[in-house]
Amino acid sequence: MGYIEELQIVLIEQNEPEEDIDAACKYAENLISLDMPVIFNREHFSLLVGREKEDIYKIISSLESHYYQQITIKKKSGGDRILSVPALTLKEIQKWILDNVLSKMYVSPYAMGFQKERSIVTNAKAHVGKKCVVNLDLKEFFPSVKLEKVFRAFYYYGYTISVSYLMARLCTYNNELPQGAPTSPYLSNVVCLKMDKRISELAKKYDASYTRYADDITLSANTDISNIIPIVEKIVTDEGFSLNEKKTRVLYEYQRQEVTGLLVSGNKVRVDKKYIKKLKQEIYYCKKYGVTDHLRHIRCDKRFYKEHMYGKAYFVKMVDAHLGQWIIKELDSIAWE
Repeated sequence: MGYIEELQIVLIEQNEPEEDIDAACKYAENLISLDMPVIFNREHFSLLVGREKEDIYKIISSLESHYYQQITIKKKSGGDRILSVPALTLKEIQKWILDNVLSKMYVSPYAMGFQKERSIVTNAKAHVGKKCVVNLDLKEFFPSVKLEKVFRAFYYYGYTISVSYLMARLCTYNNELPQGAPTSPYLSNVVCLKMDKRISELAKKYDASYTRYADDITLSANTDISNIIPIVEKIVTDEGFSLNEKKTRVLYEYQRQEVTGLLVSGNKVRVDKKYIKKLKQEIYYCKKYGVTDHLRHIRCDKRFYKEHMYGKAYFVKMVDAHLGQWIIKELDSIAWE
């Protein structure tokens, strides 16, 4: 017996009106056809996530005041980034939404961030060896995604107004996507689907390649496409975002062309030689003088320096497997203290 038949039996036993039974079955059939979990109301949602419905109401009513912690971290480029990290109770609910609902939603093939089988490497590969590379940056990316857009994403897939609002509320903080919630990266891609489609269609008219890695937009072609920027900006603005004009770059083949931190000049994606040289130097000094003396000499107080170094090595390996493996072996030979 299938889900719909069981649902009909339960509703009939509860003496529900025939029109309500038909509506409930139609609602469920639509969600099942999209491979989405059926969620009828808040009470049903609370059962699915393993929480009392009173707990869900409590979280919703005091979400901003009790269920997020603000953490400040330093950006590589300078300045601070504020993360809004959800409490464990809320985070577990968000992970359920991510695993069971969001992961079933369609994401543009041009979105390279936060997706399996996609990375900064696949993002960069689309722009290798082009005569012109245009890099654009979306300003305040996560905060630009408001609760209304998140609500529309759930509602578009067929959930009721009540259920859509419930999940949108649980995935937003102060009316926007919080940097720090497990649902935010995937939701940002879902919300950007229309924008990705519009920019990709524009790129085709220019015989250009288009990708987006989170807030980094890249277009490239074998002709000068710098005149595409105002049109992209209009699309971006239409979709509720804005460009950080300070980060707009147009790079030609005779210049150093970089996409999401990787070099795309020539015929393959490469890690910057200076990055590799510095990494090799650090390994050399660690082996020659010992890790503790090396850290003291460079006045570094990183608690997880070993993990930091291996992270760099695996980053290199992601781009250049042979070189990355050699660096990992070199790290393995260090007498870590």
